[in-house]
Amino acid sequence: MWVKPEEILVPGAFWNAEQTNKYFILQQRHGHGKNKTNITSILVRTLDTVLDTKPPPYRILHQTPNSEVYYLVACSLTQKEILQDWDWIAKNLMHTLFNFDNEDQVTEFVKCKIESLVADFKRSKDSSEDSESQTFRLYSYRFHRIFDMPEQEKLVNFYSCSYWKGSLPRQGWLYLSVTHLCFYSYIIGKETKIQIRWTDVTELETINSFVFPDSIQVCTRQGQFNFSMFVRKSDTFNLMTQLANLAMKQLMDEESFREDTDLLYKLSKNVPKKASVLKRDMDARAQSEAFRSTFRLPADEKLDGLTQCALWTPYNKRQSKGILYLSNNYVCFKSKVPRLVDLIIPLREVQVIEKASTDTQSHAGEKSILFTMKHKASFLFTQVEDREFLSQKLSELLGRTSAPKSPLEDASSLCSSSNSFILLESGDDDKHHKRNQCDGILHQPLMELYALPVHGDILETETEKEKEWTKHFEEFGRGMTIYRTTDTTQLILRGVPDKLRSEIWLIYSGASNELANHAGHYADLVEAAVLKKCQSNEEIERDLHRSLPEHPAFHDELGLNALRRVLCSYACRNPHIGYCQAMNMVASVLLLYCSEEEAFWLLVGICERLLPDYYNRKVVGAMVDQNVMDELMEKHLPKLHAHLVKLNMIGMICLSWFLTLFLSVMSYDCAVWIMDCFFFEGAKVIFQVALTILELNEEALLKCQDEGEAMQLLSEYLNGIYVIGDSVLDIGEDLSKSPPFNNLNSFPLQTIPTGAPVGPKSRMERSHKKSVLISTIIFESYRRFDTILQSTDISTLRLKHRLKVIQTLEDAAMRNALRSVPQTNFSQMEIQELFLLVRGDHLWQVACGAVSDEKAVSTAGTSGNGHQYQLIDLEQFRSAFMAFSPWGNNGNPNLHPLIHRIFMLFDDDCDGYIKFCDLVQILAITGCGDVTYRLRLFYCLHLPPLLNTTDVSTPAEDNSTEIATEASEFFNIESALEVLENSSSSSTPTKMSMDLEINSKQQRQDSLTKLREAASMEGSPLPQMDQTHFISMWKSFYDVFIQQKNEQNAYHSIVRVGTLLFKLGDVGSRTGVSKIINKSSNSSTTLTLPINLIPTPNDQETLSILCPYDDFPTVLANQTNQITECVNLQVRSKSPEVPTRDKLDLKLPLESDDEWHITFEQFVASVLTEEPLVEFFEAKTNLMISIEKHKAKGLLRQTSLSSSPD
Repeated sequence: MWVKPEEILVPGAFWNAEQTNKYFILQQRHGHGKNKTNITSILVRTLDTVLDTKPPPYRILHQTPNSEVYYLVACSLTQKEILQDWDWIAKNLMHTLFNFDNEDQVTEFVKCKIESLVADFKRSKDSSEDSESQTFRLYSYRFHRIFDMPEQEKLVNFYSCSYWKGSLPRQGWLYLSVTHLCFYSYIIGKETKIQIRWTDVTELETINSFVFPDSIQVCTRQGQFNFSMFVRKSDTFNLMTQLANLAMKQLMDEESFREDTDLLYKLSKNVPKKASVLKRDMDARAQSEAFRSTFRLPADEKLDGLTQCALWTPYNKRQSKGILYLSNNYVCFKSKVPRLVDLIIPLREVQVIEKASTDTQSHAGEKSILFTMKHKASFLFTQVEDREFLSQKLSELLGRTSAPKSPLEDASSLCSSSNSFILLESGDDDKHHKRNQCDGILHQPLMELYALPVHGDILETETEKEKEWTKHFEEFGRGMTIYRTTDTTQLILRGVPDKLRSEIWLIYSGASNELANHAGHYADLVEAAVLKKCQSNEEIERDLHRSLPEHPAFHDELGLNALRRVLCSYACRNPHIGYCQAMNMVASVLLLYCSEEEAFWLLVGICERLLPDYYNRKVVGAMVDQNVMDELMEKHLPKLHAHLVKLNMIGMICLSWFLTLFLSVMSYDCAVWIMDCFFFEGAKVIFQVALTILELNEEALLKCQDEGEAMQLLSEYLNGIYVIGDSVLDIGEDLSKSPPFNNLNSFPLQTIPTGAPVGPKSRMERSHKKSVLISTIIFESYRRFDTILQSTDISTLRLKHRLKVIQTLEDAAMRNALRSVPQTNFSQMEIQELFLLVRGDHLWQVACGAVSDEKAVSTAGTSGNGHQYQLIDLEQFRSAFMAFSPWGNNGNPNLHPLIHRIFMLFDDDCDGYIKFCDLVQILAITGCGDVTYRLRLFYCLHLPPLLNTTDVSTPAEDNSTEIATEASEFFNIESALEVLENSSSSSTPTKMSMDLEINSKQQRQDSLTKLREAASMEGSPLPQMDQTHFISMWKSFYDVFIQQKNEQNAYHSIVRVGTLLFKLGDVGSRTGVSKIINKSSNSSTTLTLPINLIPTPNDQETLSILCPYDDFPTVLANQTNQITECVNLQVRSKSPEVPTRDKLDLKLPLESDDEWHITFEQFVASVLTEEPLVEFFEAKTNLMISIEKHKAKGLLRQTSLSSSPD
């Protein structure tokens, strides 16, 4: 490519001149090209590897004869590209340059011409290319060339570092791509190359030891790798952490990586450009994820930019400095002082954004922006660094938000004012669309319909709390735009009143945003989900009556139906999670305090944002947090942790606490206090509370002698946590059987006198031994652990343990897959390495988008103990078969139909997948099986229903009624006759075709089952093969032997056997095959052919069909003239007796004497007469050699990048 002319003082150092003319020199750098072994090339390659600057290997310099100054005008990564530039100079510049008399004019002309070319090139370049520097493209090219990576593999970034091999560091370059971590070093002739999949990483951490100072350690199943001497270690580790996290998500969900193209066109002033678009993408992902987590925003929000400013707070009439964040639909502010003030402004509620008027007393107004809301509230941001740019950006974002939306998308929205929490009214059409379709949906909390007696002290406390919150709303606002201050934290810690819980939970969890943005969506889900028959709905039905049984709302159909609708709707919304036990307990408590739709969106927030991966089928998130909890215990409660390790209790204490948010271990009216803090602070609260509970019981737990005693102690302590009161009161009635009250106003609120406490296990339980106030636990957890535990620390620990947990699950799935593999000639190590390679190749295809997300999710969502890891689709099977089977390792694309038929034969339920054990069995048969067994499989692959006579070139038509009918005729004459009778008696052709279509799939599946059994059972009879199927089989024979060992000899043998089999079939059509075959008691069978087998013109035509390739030797056809009038074949066969039609287990149709056909015994006997064919089918495949060959690259698909010219 052309570059802006740059002066070069030492043109010859480390460079060879390839071509020269009067004004230009084409040079190649030492260490590239063919001559790489001399000492100069070795030294240059070593310097290029160690130093931070690596010039492209080819360049063109300009120099005039009398000047000692050289100018760089072009450089390139490949010889082909640099030669194109050289040719352009020769054709377009040289003739003009000879017309100049002055050398200075020549140089000026060349510089101007090259600069114009560079300018034109930049204007014509794609935006993605323009955003990546020449240096990055150079390193990307080297990454693909050195590690033989396919083009789909995208390099994210590269770093200079050292790899510790033994006790010596090797300086080189670390390449981080989307799916691989690679390292390359070349020092004085010694090359070091490391290639690690991110999905194989089991541990990633920074260490600082005497042996490995200030290093990053990467652990895999094969060992550990230490890298150090980074220029930007934190940046490197953060990127490695992010890529490893993406890989773990691929292992769990099998989602592909999609590059964010919006970054290329985003209007942004303060986002620095990176060398790689992908690096910018990864940085933007990390920043957006932190942004969403901080402000509890929907998952599709992307951070668009940020700027320094100050927020004017009317409650104290001050300015608070902080950072203003912009996203697609929100403007957020966070003060520099933690928890001083936070603010979230949904753009859907903004009426106008304008520049504030100039203050005559100060210049603050010149840098101010005023937000005016639709309900007259206003927010003033001052000291904005670049107000003009920010105003332009806000106008752009507000314009997108103001775009018209469908009624379903914007039927209503929550907004705030200083005095009220208002639901914006919808239009008449929107109201009509609302939940009239589902009248059964509850619009009020169950606690209002099933009110319980309230303790006098509790009622008094609730009233006081309501007054405090009302005063707080008046001062700090209400709704999503409330000022979030330290005063808010204090109110949350003292408990939220029952009447306001719904509002507070929705605001601080971010669920109100989902509710406003998806109005009406819940009702649509209810309509689609409740009557749907699926596994999730069946599990929900089993758990409904076990959901909060102590509350009367869930002893009545009204409450149970509401819970059913919420859980089924979520399973319909997110089928990847579906339903998990513990979701019912959480949802039932949400329904007590919220309306049905509000409870649904709170459940969405918990499952997808606040506690991600908690409620999938493997509860990965809960297992990860359990490991995080163990590490926190080891750090903060070391004595207790050591004692629990001795009792074998590590890993079992907190799992149920976290999954149910403590609802399973304490009364729900105590647990909701924890939920108040959880929705406000996030997941760190559950760690604080758990550590506090263990610390308060540390002394007692240290005295426990066994696991049962410790668990009993914790259970009694948690059951004894109470809300208020000193002793237990038996109120003398079973409140769990209280009838529902549809009219709250008609229900007389039952109270208990002040000072007479009720039982601590919820307000309806009669007695229990008290332990501690829930408010004490909350305050103690904040006092002891609030400053120690930060959300960022929890995220770091979660990533660390997520690697271990998911890799442990992967190992368990691999063991399950290996246990299902039957006994074969392969060793256990070979099968394990094959599993890892096939699994890794599939994950790479998913990451690069070669496998659709729908297909990957459908596979990943398969139930069973690791069953999804064993499923292999056709594309995976084709890659593995062509990599490891001798029948497909020649890479011939003409074998794809044959491979498809093998796949169809072993696809038991015709769902498009085979199991890993089937793959091993296929490779064992084709690579290590007995010669007769292999030929039996090859023969069966060309019989119906695998091969259709109507279209032998496309055997992949699965849904053809014609194939199924033909297969039935082969394997069951009675069913075929029945179909014919039905068709003849049918009144209309339409009815017959409908009947055939209904039965075709079952007939085809039954026929495949019979054919599979016949192919796998040695000695079992097989149907005869007609001429059409035989020709297709013989074409497959040629395809298998292309580029194989002794290819020419094999072709000679194929022609001889094919000609012989064709004549045998012709004999059978004239005399009947049963008259030809004479039985013998010996281990050989004599075939006597009593007619002349000299080829006729028709036979020559058949030979041309059997030999369809132009390069096939024509002389082979003449060899058939040597066949004599009587041919005696002594054939070694393991089937001493050719079964007649009477001895066949499968019912065959009666065939007339004029039909062309051959038998399997004839096919085997003929093939075994040719030594080259016997050698091929008797050869044993060394699977480990093939695995090691592909293991170096890690991919099965033949998509590798071709080597460079040098």
